[in-house]
Amino acid sequence: MIERYQSQKMRDIFSLTNRYENMLRVEHASINALYQRHIIDEKDKDALLKGKVHIDDILQREKTLKHDVLAFVESMMSQLSDAKRYFHYGLTSTDVVDTAQSLILKDAHACIDIAMTSLSEEILLQAKRYKSTPMMARTHGMFAEMSTFGLRYLRFYEDLNRSYQRYLDALNDVTKVKLSGAVGHYSVLPRTHEKMVGEILGLPIQKLSTQVLARDQHATLISAIAILGSVIEDFVLDIRLLSRSDVREVSEGFSKNQKGSSAMPHKKNPILSENLTGLSRMLRGYVTMTMENIALWHERDISHSSVERVMFEDSFSVLETMMKKLKDLIQNLVVFEETMQAHIDQTYQTTFSQRLLHVCIDKGLDRILSYEHIQQASFTALDQKKPLSDVLLLDAFFDSIKDDLVNVLDQKQYLKHLEHVFDDLYPQK
Repeated sequence: MIERYQSQKMRDIFSLTNRYENMLRVEHASINALYQRHIIDEKDKDALLKGKVHIDDILQREKTLKHDVLAFVESMMSQLSDAKRYFHYGLTSTDVVDTAQSLILKDAHACIDIAMTSLSEEILLQAKRYKSTPMMARTHGMFAEMSTFGLRYLRFYEDLNRSYQRYLDALNDVTKVKLSGAVGHYSVLPRTHEKMVGEILGLPIQKLSTQVLARDQHATLISAIAILGSVIEDFVLDIRLLSRSDVREVSEGFSKNQKGSSAMPHKKNPILSENLTGLSRMLRGYVTMTMENIALWHERDISHSSVERVMFEDSFSVLETMMKKLKDLIQNLVVFEETMQAHIDQTYQTTFSQRLLHVCIDKGLDRILSYEHIQQASFTALDQKKPLSDVLLLDAFFDSIKDDLVNVLDQKQYLKHLEHVFDDLYPQK
């Protein structure tokens, strides 16, 4: 992953050195389990735990062995006494690699969780701030009914947190201990040994496996990350559309010395929103790759390995970056409330057509006839740029509801139930 889209913390977590450090954690946990099972004595255990990761030595050995795990094992054994025969005892490469990867993903998740918590708090803060700020909602890109800018934030908050829970569930399915041996039937180490290692590392064990953890679980995780990215894109797409010159209801923050275009000095572009849109495409790109990793030959092959060395680092790094960038975007977003109200006014009260239709129904008027009269009146109001109420007063069909028009066309009445939406969904917040 290029530095532009990766935090230093995430870079350290996915570094090659940290990969081997976590592999060593797995080996040490297995050594402690051997001691607990009385396979080795305390003296041998203490001797086996003295080795350190020397990355240059491992890389040098890998040039000859063409096998990174064996290079790691031999590098460690070269530092140990006679007890070294028990290093990597009963383990196959993927026992160590898959379990170490679980530890790495847990650490990477800690970064995601911090970013998610901060982002969620900011979204909810803005939802409350703009809870009663009226704006036109749009369907098919066209004015539909009135809503509020706060409700947009609240929907995003709900979508994001629902998707985040999906991600957490998928992460829990992936981050497990796997020490079932070369083909998954515990030919050397018993299942009790695996459970001991799980307790030491703080990870649950996989119910069944081959030489590897089943990759459908990893595919679910990457898909959940991609969905999170897509939910973020859905929100920033709205920001981009509302930022257009002919709409201009919002605008991304623009710093004092910032420039929008190399050629056009007047430009202010929604560059953060566009950047987040591109990053979400990256996340979705890994979904196809992780799906391809599910089908492996028999008890395993290594075709998934190269994909995962890139995919997990990129996906977690990009997701963390997206969350941080989005918080910055939201904090600095400029909201033009007067423009929002002006667009409501440009509907000439036609935004209240559905509410008007139901008042007609409640008064006993025919629904189809009511719809047709309201539709024609709305078109007339828009064409002549006059309030819908003025047109309705000229139509005898609406005589029975004329006394209700002030209430029907009252903007505050139209939004009165939103308070209950906020209170019912998030009373504690």
